[in-house]
Amino acid sequence: MNHLYHLLEKYLSQHSEEQWSCASVVTKSGSSYRWPGAMMMISPWGKSYGLVSGGCLESDVIRRAQKVWQMGQTDYVIYDTADEESFAASLGLGCNGKVGVLIQAISPQHHELLTTLYHRMQNKQASYLLQCFQANISDHINHWVLFDESGELVISTLNESTADDNAKLQLIDGFDRLKEQLPDRQSVHVAGDNHWAIAKITPPKHLWVLGGGLDAEPVVELASTLGWLVTVVDHRVGYAREANFSKAKNVLNLMPGKAAQQGGFQLSDAFICMTHNKNIDADWMKELAGASQAKYIALLGPTSRKDEVMAMAQVSHSFSKKVNGPAGSEYIRGDLPESIALSMITQCHIALQQ
Repeated sequence: MNHLYHLLEKYLSQHSEEQWSCASVVTKSGSSYRWPGAMMMISPWGKSYGLVSGGCLESDVIRRAQKVWQMGQTDYVIYDTADEESFAASLGLGCNGKVGVLIQAISPQHHELLTTLYHRMQNKQASYLLQCFQANISDHINHWVLFDESGELVISTLNESTADDNAKLQLIDGFDRLKEQLPDRQSVHVAGDNHWAIAKITPPKHLWVLGGGLDAEPVVELASTLGWLVTVVDHRVGYAREANFSKAKNVLNLMPGKAAQQGGFQLSDAFICMTHNKNIDADWMKELAGASQAKYIALLGPTSRKDEVMAMAQVSHSFSKKVNGPAGSEYIRGDLPESIALSMITQCHIALQQ
């Protein structure tokens, strides 16, 4: 799992007095595997979480991170696959792009900011992370600033000096313009002598799988591999056993009518209903029609079954149109549980990116 949420979860669970480093993709041009905002967390002994490329640059990043830790100096390196003299070109990647990676030691101030960012993702809050990667004042290169979606300053590693206050004010004053520059998920902002990379950090997707039968297992496996947080729920004896869903964040034994009382229900991004029981499906559809703002809802089974379930649930026509039934992408066919799971997760993934 390479979503920043999971990287921070691992890092924060192991944080001690050891001096960890962080590598962040801050700029890109042309083709590259990861976008600005992607991170690696690196221990002083070379253990790492996350990727800044497809796996080809990581060994060099780890080597540089160890130097950063030893020398106490931040490193901003550009990997250019078109430059025949560069490390990236020597690997024969052929990506025809440049990626700028900022490698720095994690200070107590950075640790506090990362902890805040993690808690915001836990609460389903998106954030904007600004990282200074070029500056005349070397100390500024280490600084990060975190904004919420409305442009309010959440936390900063900048000190309370006049110069740092001015840098902070320049960022705050220009934040609305910065957000408008993010249609391609990246931007670079020049404030005085400082170059700041800005990336939107979003929380992981939340999926509820309604029905804990055997065919739900590959659905949970695939969704978890994507870094999604998955809740499996089924009230029937013999279903939704925790031993069968080790990758799920939560496994709940609840009746449909009790689900709305769970805090994560109304915050979930997607629901896939696969109980194989029309009466239970109808109860779930009634519950979702009244409580959910999810971007994706799917019901297993053919169109005729969906129509019957919706009639039993007595939900509105507008809600019925929102429900994908039969669940899954029309381009992925198959009758194995794994291929059906792939089809549904593909359709869900597309819907959640819109």
